[in-house]
Amino acid sequence: MVFGAANTVFVLVGERQVLFSERRQEVYELNDAAAYIWCRLQDGATPDAAAEGLVGLGFSQDAAGCHVRNMLDEWRRLGLFDRMDTDGAWPGADDDRIQNLRIAGLNICLRYGRSSLRRLVAPTFAHLEAVAAGPADVSLALEVDGDRIRLVGVEGDTASWDTVCTADEIVPAVKALLTAELLARGRHPLAIHAAALARDGRMLLLCGTPGVGKTTLAMALVQAGFGYGGDDIALLTEDGEVAGVPFAAAIKSGAWAMVSRCRPDLMGLPAFRRPDGQDVRYLPPDHLPVSTALPIGWVVVLRRGRSAFPVLTPLDRVAAIRLILAEASAPQGRLSTAAFRLLARSLGNAECHALDFSDLDGAVQTLLRTCR
Repeated sequence: MVFGAANTVFVLVGERQVLFSERRQEVYELNDAAAYIWCRLQDGATPDAAAEGLVGLGFSQDAAGCHVRNMLDEWRRLGLFDRMDTDGAWPGADDDRIQNLRIAGLNICLRYGRSSLRRLVAPTFAHLEAVAAGPADVSLALEVDGDRIRLVGVEGDTASWDTVCTADEIVPAVKALLTAELLARGRHPLAIHAAALARDGRMLLLCGTPGVGKTTLAMALVQAGFGYGGDDIALLTEDGEVAGVPFAAAIKSGAWAMVSRCRPDLMGLPAFRRPDGQDVRYLPPDHLPVSTALPIGWVVVLRRGRSAFPVLTPLDRVAAIRLILAEASAPQGRLSTAAFRLLARSLGNAECHALDFSDLDGAVQTLLRTCR
C-alpha cells in the first residue's frame, strides 16, 4: 500500500503528537491511537494491519476498525493525504459499505459507517448504482453519532455538508443533499420541476403545484407502459432535450393505498419523515429507468378537477413556458437568455395541455390516447 501525505508532516512537540499541514497551514494534535494509525500507514501498513495493531493494544476488533475508518475519513476530509492505493478494503468498510451511484452525469460515493445504515438507506438508491469510473464528484459519509446520524459530504479536500438527522429522516436527508449538489453544479441550463416519463422516443413532462398528484399519476403511467425518468426533476440539456433525474419516487402517505394498487410492494417499504412533515415511502422503479435525454413531446400541467371525467384542454406554449419557469431552477439562480432560447426551441414541437382530473384511471387513459 502507498499512503501519500499531502505536504503533511508528523512531529513530536515534547510528548505531544501533532500533524502540520503545509497546504492548510494548520496544526492538528493527535491522541495516541490516531498517532499510531498515522505512523503505521506512513510506514506502509494497510488499514487492516493498523486496525489489527490497535487490537494488540487493547481495542476490540469492532472499535479498532471503526477508529481507523473514522480517522481516514477525517483526514481525507481535511485533505491531509492525497492518495491511498491498496488491494485491501478499509477496515470494517468493505465493498458492502460503499455504494457508488451515477446520477445525471455525477459520480456519487455513499460510504456507510455501519452495515445497519446501508440496509436502511442503500435500497432506495440501488437502481442508480454504477461501477465507479474515476474519482467521485461527491462523497457522502453516513456515521452513527449517538442516537442520531451524521452526514458529512466531501468534495475534493473540503467538507461541503455536515448535518445530523434521525433514522426516520435519513433517506429524505440524503436525497435532499444529493439534489442540492446536483442543482448547485449547474451542468444543465435549467432544472424543471416535473415528472419525466418516456414514450416512443419522446418525453412527457407532468407539471403542477405540490400535492396535485404528479407522482401518483406518474407511477400509474409507468405501469401502463411509460418509461420512468423521475418524479420530481427534469434537466434541460445543451441540445434542447430533457433528461430525468430518476430518484426513487416519493409516495406520500395519502397516496399509499392508491399507488399500492399497481405496486403492492410499496407497503413493505420503510416510511420516512420529510422536513415538511410528510410521511413518505420511496418506491424505486421496477424496470431500469430511462437514462438518456429525449426531445420534449408533451407538456401536461395538472390541475385538480371536480368533474368525474378528465378534461384535457390545449395550453398556449407561452403560458406553458411561464408555468415551467415559475418553479424551475437555473444555475446561480438566474435564467440566461441563451437558456431561455433553448427552452423555447425545445417546446417548438411539443404538445402542451392542461389536464383537470379527479379520477386516476381516467387520467391515465386520457394521456395514453394523447401521447402517441
